[in-house]
Amino acid sequence: MLYVAVVGVFVVVAEALRRSRAQGKQHVWELQRLNANLEQEVEEAQALSDDLSHANDALEHARKTAERLSQACEEVLAAVAHDLRNPLNLVSMTTQLLMKPDLASERRKAVFAINVRAVQRMNRLIGDLLDVVRMEAGRLSLNFGSCDIADVLVETMESFQTCAKEQGLSLALSPEPPSAIIQADKERLLQMIDNLVGNALKFTPRGGCVSVGGYVEPGEVRVIVADTGPGIPEEQRERLFDRFWQARGADSRGLGLGLHIAKGIAEAHGGRLWVESTIGSGSSFHFAMPVIR
Repeated sequence: MLYVAVVGVFVVVAEALRRSRAQGKQHVWELQRLNANLEQEVEEAQALSDDLSHANDALEHARKTAERLSQACEEVLAAVAHDLRNPLNLVSMTTQLLMKPDLASERRKAVFAINVRAVQRMNRLIGDLLDVVRMEAGRLSLNFGSCDIADVLVETMESFQTCAKEQGLSLALSPEPPSAIIQADKERLLQMIDNLVGNALKFTPRGGCVSVGGYVEPGEVRVIVADTGPGIPEEQRERLFDRFWQARGADSRGLGLGLHIAKGIAEAHGGRLWVESTIGSGSSFHFAMPVIR
């Protein structure tokens, strides 16, 4: 009888253990399912967090871009109000003079020439201001094509020879200008070199010299525009390519946009622009661009 009782107890205990194991397995499965769900929710939360972070970064970038464009527009408006006033006044005065029927022929021609120069100056200022706004917005238009840098340099020199002679300056192109085919917007390239040569002529004293030359290296062509001017102090070189900033004795001619635009054009072509200068020995502006052959 005792044996039967012991066997009965053993059977009951075994059944209880079996049920406990089954329940344990069920609990483990439930825990695994909950853990998998939790991991999925954590991943979804992380993805949402990443999306939110990206959205915040995009909003911050948009805010900074808007602030930068707003500042650029304010500076442009200030520059327009200040620097267009003089040529606009000239146009107004010369137009009134040209309307006089008794104005002598020679005097009329001289006044008309002043009027034309004033209009050209306004057009140049407006073009520079628009280029700066486009550069700030990353929308500087470029029409790429193959061109020989030597042809561009020759064309630039021809356009500045008369100006150099009038200022009593020597403008010289290297006997063997660098000849290399580059992929570029020729008009923008001419604009950049015009800015460099025009800037050199502006700051070179009468009797001085501006020279243009360069050389070809593996993979790139380098052009150098050098002058015999007074040189640029080191503390000014750091800001030389900033917009609306005048170097070399705070010269008031122009808006201080030429070099800023020149650097933007060089970089838009995958190139670079920099300056080297020694006080009393002149300055040289260097730009390098990749060649295709």
